[in-house]
Amino acid sequence: MQGMAMRFSLISALRERIQEAPPIDQAIAEAKKRNSFRRLGILAGPLFAVEVWADLTPGLRLRGLRRLPSNYGAGVLGAEAATWGAISPSLMPHSWWAVAANVAICQGAGHLAGSLTNQTLARIIRSSPAGKNDRAERVAEGANTALHWAMSAATVAAFVQSTRRHAAQVEMVDGQARNKQSNAVIGVALGTLGYGTLLALGEALQAVVDTAAEVFGRRLPPVTSWPLAIIAAGAGVSIFTDRLVIRRFLSRAYKRAEELDRQFLPGADRPHEPERSGSPASEESWDKMGRQGRAVVAGGPRKRDIEEVTGRDAKEPIRIFIGLGRDRDVEDAYEEMVDAALREMDRTHAWARRRIAVMSAAGTGWINDFLTSGFEFVGGGDTAIVAMQYSYLPSAFSYLADRESPVRSSRLLIEAISDRLDEIPEQERPTLYIAGESLGAYGVSDAFDNVEDFLRRVGGGVVTGVPGFARNHRELTAARDEGSPQRLPVVDGGRNIRFCAHPDHLLHDFAGRPYANEWEAPRAVFAQHASDPVVWWDWALAYRAPDWLKEPGSRGVPAPKAQRLDVPATMRWAPFITFWQVGVDQLASQDYVSPHGHNYHDEAVAYWAGVLGIDLDAEELRRISQWIHQDATKLRHAGSKRKRPSY
Repeated sequence: MQGMAMRFSLISALRERIQEAPPIDQAIAEAKKRNSFRRLGILAGPLFAVEVWADLTPGLRLRGLRRLPSNYGAGVLGAEAATWGAISPSLMPHSWWAVAANVAICQGAGHLAGSLTNQTLARIIRSSPAGKNDRAERVAEGANTALHWAMSAATVAAFVQSTRRHAAQVEMVDGQARNKQSNAVIGVALGTLGYGTLLALGEALQAVVDTAAEVFGRRLPPVTSWPLAIIAAGAGVSIFTDRLVIRRFLSRAYKRAEELDRQFLPGADRPHEPERSGSPASEESWDKMGRQGRAVVAGGPRKRDIEEVTGRDAKEPIRIFIGLGRDRDVEDAYEEMVDAALREMDRTHAWARRRIAVMSAAGTGWINDFLTSGFEFVGGGDTAIVAMQYSYLPSAFSYLADRESPVRSSRLLIEAISDRLDEIPEQERPTLYIAGESLGAYGVSDAFDNVEDFLRRVGGGVVTGVPGFARNHRELTAARDEGSPQRLPVVDGGRNIRFCAHPDHLLHDFAGRPYANEWEAPRAVFAQHASDPVVWWDWALAYRAPDWLKEPGSRGVPAPKAQRLDVPATMRWAPFITFWQVGVDQLASQDYVSPHGHNYHDEAVAYWAGVLGIDLDAEELRRISQWIHQDATKLRHAGSKRKRPSY
């Protein structure tokens, strides 16, 4: 009985405690409060960081801002939408750093667009009677929540789809497995961090504007003080960026490039053949020719190599390269260099060769080995190559800072050689060709006033990866035959100029059809891959969809198989995002094998064969290309005494 009484008393006590206990939700809240990290001061910093990260991370941030200011809401929506574009297909597969760069900048741009749109709509709503309606506000709030969840789901779907397309794109350009799907996760994480950094910089700039407005506001009305504050802050940022960042960066880059120009490539031995600049018989000093200039005259086939590989008689090829020596007057450097080139041509008897090619370098003096050696192999060594260095800067810096030098140097050299050729009887006169890649292609192609001037003055040429801003390239593309795509134009039925993404296009157009016209002299090839961002990037891409993103091969519409498209057909244009993506693609454009991206190797030999009108079978082309590969590798990589490659 006593035990039973004790049990009833315990039950009664528990019943009383339950009746006195607060509701379950209140109990949980009080427990959280008692054990709050903030209250205990434990992990407060990391928790804050996690909450900020959740506010910034695509997919998670749309559940509601925890730490970021509430007025960031519209900007976050814009950033979320921009994320879909940032991880969408572009011209090249994206490594982790490319994903990070795309995500950071595109989210920043989306945030700005979302904020501006929200401010505009807010003014319109506040000025309308409906803007003060409580029911309308509740409906808008519910719609906003639904929109957030829908966008989060779309982000997850976009990411999954992006990883699948990335794998397919890597396979398109024969890429290795180095661009793993995990890189996309890393890229998004780092890009989100970059987005947060941009927001912090924006807040700092806003603080500067507010401070300046407060100072100006002491003497001026708000209508004047705010514009002045914005102008002052913008001017300050511009001056700081120009003088302390850009100028210093370019100055150091130029100094570093000049130092690099003095160095010697380990495989570039001084030539002993009198037909080459820099040899003991040459007026051009070996030490002053520049790093890449020495590679040009040291590399390439000799007479015995051409005969061994082709099985035909050959002559000793002539290679002339004039370096931007430090002892030359900067103001008149190009004129002096042209005179030096003509003297070298006189010394080597270049005027007696069947073919002369003016080749423009890309930046530091680098010339594609497949353009130089390919010309000599196909031409049987009865050739002379003439080139000049126009800058110490790498091609990327020249691309941004100096677009005049490639054209000016090429024009002076071509005009001087053309004038001398005019003095030679027509039946004895060598045929003049031009060649170049990237900035070099821009230099030699725009050295002519127009396309007609080009066809009148030269016997042909091969230019590869011409930048999108090149004038004559644009003129040719704009004049393409109706129905032919911007990526692979057909000009005048293929009569003189043929655009190629693959050697097959020497014989047929983008649809696999024979050209309407026979290929007449002068013959020229403009080689450009669909995946070469150097060709397709330009400023207008930021605000206008180009034809190549309206044609088959984009927007999910497949291109003809004969076009040899090596980019996803799902690519679409988006304001600014496509501009930025293709710009970033340029940094990785040489990471994949030819014929993809900004690499033009074996195919260049076939292009020279087509331009010179010399039939070479597949086995001959293979042997020539293999020899050039081996020669270029030994020329530019460390080793002892350089040996001639075998085929």
